[in-house]
Amino acid sequence: MALGLPSLGTLRARPRDLARWLFWVPSRRILDPSRPDTVRKLWPGWIAWYAVSSAQRARMADEYVRVFGPALDRFWLGRLLADAARVAWRVHLEELLVGRLDPQNVDLHLDLWGREHLDAALARGRGVVLLSAHAGSFLLPVAWLSLKGYACTQYAARGLPPEHLARAYPGVLPTHRWQARIHEVREASEDRLPASFLPAGAPVREMVRRLARNEIVGLAFDGRLGTRWVRTRLMNREALLSPGPYRLAWKTGAALVPVFCSTPPGDRSVAEVGSPILPDDRDWRTLMHTFVSERADPFLLRHPAEYGTWLAHCRLRNGIDDHPFFVDPAPDDRWRAHPALVPPTPGEPQVV
Repeated sequence: MALGLPSLGTLRARPRDLARWLFWVPSRRILDPSRPDTVRKLWPGWIAWYAVSSAQRARMADEYVRVFGPALDRFWLGRLLADAARVAWRVHLEELLVGRLDPQNVDLHLDLWGREHLDAALARGRGVVLLSAHAGSFLLPVAWLSLKGYACTQYAARGLPPEHLARAYPGVLPTHRWQARIHEVREASEDRLPASFLPAGAPVREMVRRLARNEIVGLAFDGRLGTRWVRTRLMNREALLSPGPYRLAWKTGAALVPVFCSTPPGDRSVAEVGSPILPDDRDWRTLMHTFVSERADPFLLRHPAEYGTWLAHCRLRNGIDDHPFFVDPAPDDRWRAHPALVPPTPGEPQVV
């Protein structure tokens, strides 16, 4: 079982499940991150992937129309969908490299801009909450920073979905052995990095401890983990976002540092580290409003193709719980129970 082939009892899974396993498991051993030329030869594979992903493409198309309006030009939408497929394919290929990256070859795949912003934030001595989006190769900055010597912890959803949800939504949350093996191999690859990964349910105090040691704690601002949600504007729509990262920075005094990824055609992926947002004299609502409206929203509207996969992913799962990412296609109105984020008015007391 050198390739980690699941048992024959799982062969009743759909053909696309086998295709996913072939991509995520055996292919991982073929690509050499020290040979970027061989990886680049596979970049045109997005065309085949695009051709067989009609269901995802349809979800993505509807999401883009909701972002940019019904008057969205059909030609431009087609170009956007094709570019989103190119980005998704590149991101998947680059994730296959993660477990074999080192301090030298990581630079062959990612160009990190704005390192000075991160260093300035760490110079405060109170840690950094590094906030990213599920856009572009968002795992590569974690690899780059940890391989370059930064103490970095990423909070992430790992493992298979909870059993009760998997049973309720078998077509949305597959949990067969093929999928379990994919999760196992992907997470083992991530664990070869010097970074630490905190799974869902890890106590907040562990993140607080690491910030107190002046380390980096990475979170995705658009992640679907959490127990509290607030409604706010994002990409011309109303979204439900977790206030967790901003409350963490507010309580600990850590700097919020944005990092967003893009995937330019024919070149290395790029991670842009933005200037810190400091919690001095700001409550968490101010931090959240500043990050979402001034950092995340402008980037995502400028680079919508980088976000296509995440839009389609969240759209597929938007009926599972009471906190869909965007509320306009929600199948019910449970999301209305969550409060809206109201930007604070200077001089007025704020409710925490």
